[in-house]
Amino acid sequence: MHRKHGIILKAVITVCSAAFLVTGCGKADSLYDKGMDYIKDKDYKQALECFDDAIAVNNEKAEYYIASGMAYNYLGKYQDAIKRFSKAFQSSENSISNTNNKQLYYGEAISYYGINDYDKVIDDCKKALDIKQVDNLNNKINCLMASAYQTKGDVKKAKEIYDSVIKSNNKYAKAYIMRAGLYRDTKDYDNAQKDLTKAIDLEEKNVDAYFELYNVYKLKKDNDSATGILNKVIDMVASDESMYIPAGKAYYYQGKYDDAMEMFNSAEKNGEADAIYYKGVVYAKKGDNKSALKQYKKYADKESALAKATKKSDVYDKIAKCYMLEEDYDNALLYVRKGLKADDQTAGVKLLKKQVILYEKTGNYKDALKCAREYVKTYPDDKEMKKEVRFIKTRI
Repeated sequence: MHRKHGIILKAVITVCSAAFLVTGCGKADSLYDKGMDYIKDKDYKQALECFDDAIAVNNEKAEYYIASGMAYNYLGKYQDAIKRFSKAFQSSENSISNTNNKQLYYGEAISYYGINDYDKVIDDCKKALDIKQVDNLNNKINCLMASAYQTKGDVKKAKEIYDSVIKSNNKYAKAYIMRAGLYRDTKDYDNAQKDLTKAIDLEEKNVDAYFELYNVYKLKKDNDSATGILNKVIDMVASDESMYIPAGKAYYYQGKYDDAMEMFNSAEKNGEADAIYYKGVVYAKKGDNKSALKQYKKYADKESALAKATKKSDVYDKIAKCYMLEEDYDNALLYVRKGLKADDQTAGVKLLKKQVILYEKTGNYKDALKCAREYVKTYPDDKEMKKEVRFIKTRI
């Protein structure tokens, strides 16, 4: 199913309003406060507008740039976030400057993680940890740094950091979840199971932990336990209507698509726009392409919903796929282009490949060749696309 946040960034990205030491009052501060309220409501587009308006009124306050950068991170626009953070650094040594610098290093590390520059993630995390203020951010910063080491292949270093975080705070559920991911990736499923079980004990409604544990049980081929953990998610609906979407996902994983649709319909009635997207996923799984397309487009047309979606490119990709199944290649290409523009550098390989294929389908071999060549420059190890370049040349 659709994952609006990668498990790593979801675990560490944050805007800690308590850590921003905004002083004084006035129009700019009012705009900043309003933006922070939008952040709490997950309306990141409106938040960004408020922060940028605050900067227009007063372009000398680091806090506004940091908040704007974090909003860009939430929107998946990591290069724009980096530009914002670069304007926030303060060279003076005092508690306010140190607090702001720690925030910007942390925010910038998230941005670099989003564009896969893990060396810079580690560098920024170390700089942030060297600053003693705002120590309540240290667990998140350490977990982000550990994930960067893990992605680079230094599993030993990553585990050392996770172990250290858990030793310093054995009630920090996110560290258990992220260390479980390391165990899972190294096929140590028993320890992954233990960590996720611990995370659930600490946060009984942390649905990420439940779904990660479901995946571990599936990898262990323990289907009964996998079904059992999904049923626990479903049971939460009885006492908490905010669990309609997680329950719908649980039914989806069980292959109970009608029950999943019932949950998503209830969530939509409660005003949860993401339910529209998931209804599209269910229709697609059932082979009802036209209904899937209708739901995906309905979701994409809801500006407020799409503004909160971290992976807009995923929505556009699914719309493009539906149009491709209908052999409507012009509209498919239109949405591929939207997807490529939506998420900065995070749109992904599949959209770039789709663009090449669709140019070919529409007979535009000149642009197909251009895009294929650009793709190969970025991904020189993709032998399949190199072969495609040679084929396209024969068609011109």
